[in-house]
Amino acid sequence: MKKSLLLLLSAAALTAGAQTMFTAGELNYTVTGANTVEVSGLADKTATVLDIPATVENDGSTYDVTAIGDQAFRWAGVKSVTLPASIDTIKHGAFNGSDLVSITLNEGLRYIGDNAFACKQLVTVDLPSTVEVIDNSAFFAASNLSQVNFNEGLKKIGKSAFYNTALTRVQIPASVDTIGGTAFLYCRKLATVTIAEGNLRYLGDGAFNGCTLLESIQLPSTLEYIGMECFLGDVALATMNIPAGVTHLGESFMARTAIANINLDPANTTYKLVDGVLYNQWGNVLMAVPMKGKTAIDIPAGVQAIYGGAFWGSEVATVTLPDGLMDIEDYAFCQSALAAIEFPASLVWVGEQAFAATQLTHVVLPENFPYINDGEFAGCTQLTTVHIPSSVLEVYPHAFQNCSKATFYAHGSKAPVIMDFYDDWDHPFYGTGGIVYVPKGAKGSYQSEAWQDELTIRETEVGTLLPVSTTPDNGGILAVQYDQAAPSFTFTFDQPVELIDEHPQAFVRKNSFVSTTAMLPEQPWTATLSDDGLTLTISREASYEVEPGIDYYFTLPEAVVKNEAGEVNEHIVIAHSYDFATTPPVPGDVNFDDRADIDDVNIIINIILEKGEFMTLQWYPLADQDSNGTVDVDDLNIVINAILAQ
Repeated sequence: MKKSLLLLLSAAALTAGAQTMFTAGELNYTVTGANTVEVSGLADKTATVLDIPATVENDGSTYDVTAIGDQAFRWAGVKSVTLPASIDTIKHGAFNGSDLVSITLNEGLRYIGDNAFACKQLVTVDLPSTVEVIDNSAFFAASNLSQVNFNEGLKKIGKSAFYNTALTRVQIPASVDTIGGTAFLYCRKLATVTIAEGNLRYLGDGAFNGCTLLESIQLPSTLEYIGMECFLGDVALATMNIPAGVTHLGESFMARTAIANINLDPANTTYKLVDGVLYNQWGNVLMAVPMKGKTAIDIPAGVQAIYGGAFWGSEVATVTLPDGLMDIEDYAFCQSALAAIEFPASLVWVGEQAFAATQLTHVVLPENFPYINDGEFAGCTQLTTVHIPSSVLEVYPHAFQNCSKATFYAHGSKAPVIMDFYDDWDHPFYGTGGIVYVPKGAKGSYQSEAWQDELTIRETEVGTLLPVSTTPDNGGILAVQYDQAAPSFTFTFDQPVELIDEHPQAFVRKNSFVSTTAMLPEQPWTATLSDDGLTLTISREASYEVEPGIDYYFTLPEAVVKNEAGEVNEHIVIAHSYDFATTPPVPGDVNFDDRADIDDVNIIINIILEKGEFMTLQWYPLADQDSNGTVDVDDLNIVINAILAQ
């Protein structure tokens, strides 16, 4: 009896939890509430014209029809639909792939779901003023959709909402605050976009990418965010403004346009214009150049990075890069008119396709350059010579793809690794068919890394130089006083060498040998040789601030010394860290200023009282004068006695 009762209760619970479905007329419905239903599909699969009722009856109950359900008419043959005033939601994929040509949307509709109208026959849509959200991909690839009337009240246009439609004109109402990424991507017939002043703050990545007929756009003063590739490939776009409130510009936001003058609101404090070129507010990142009208640019000192897509598609043919530049981001010069460039030794990173499809003929990669990234020089059909320094460790797919005229000169005795690729055409040197010259004795290394798959490997008559030892060893620890380091690095060779460069462009970098955090010298490094010519010392008088427990990397460039045969040293990296000295140069000196005084007393007092910025034993290890592991009154007395004894 108990078992039967439990089964009955379980069945009742399942029934109560399930949604009731029924058919009325041409349509199927699903009950969603006490008095509401949504349309869930066609009962009559032959129906092409639908006038959906506002209410429907079933088993003596009357329901309001409030929604078109998920995929209700997906792939259906319905061509014309009229919605009742009761509908407030059109859900995911409701008409996706259907034969819908026209639809009458009702006042009261608030939400149009993702992929709701991804159908190719739809031509025009009149959005009621009650619609607040057009969600992601709502009209995705509705390739015949040529007209949409937006009304005040709309707040959000989602990602890819009108991707690859046939829209010719768009008027965005003042109520819209967000236009999602790729919202109008590849709307190749879109010639006019008007955005009303009001609430728009966000233009997502690629929002108007590939709108090839768009000639001008006036962005509202409320705008704060312009996403990556927002107007990329809008080849007719000649006029666009950057409002005062914009605090974010995505990479390649105006690449491959026809913009000859960058129009930045003078009140904008996040960016600035210098000679018509856009920089960040500090002037250390070049953000974008005019796409038209400039053929040569001399980038000023102090610029450390070139933003992604900054020159992409521009007419700039020559550019001068400053010493201190460390980073060139993805697509920076892609498809530009660039024909000549010289890289500074400070450069450690170049992004994917940064120089792809340019007019470069000769490339000497910088001497501290570790990676050749995906597609970096792909499609440079005029490229004839490429010098690859011994610093290069890895070469990624497509790096020099179809550089069919290029001859390569690899300087390292150990071949850079060819990184994993999928098909033959992904090989970094696919379509080159040329020659790579490598140092004497290095052919086997390059063969083992599959360079011979696309290139003929030939050895030169000279090899390279590598030291037999270094000081410190790679991974060694250097003792310094407090937080200032002015170390020297020595390299011992097995044969006498002579100096080529007395002031090499060596670097110390923090956390990684490709870090953009470099300990920039106030004075140059100096190279000296021992009397027997076997030991090279690199040093400088100027110090730089270091931290305990942090890895630093000293990099020695190629060709600082050579031997009698003319062989030069390869690029060398020494990883090292620093340990603060435990004995002060002067008794009672805590802060390493070579004297014991009231400043040292104050440091100890603040450590004892746990007051003062950076007043800790970590930063002032010599505050523990008696080396008992703590800072206390005994240490204070030692310092005071040292002051009195002076």
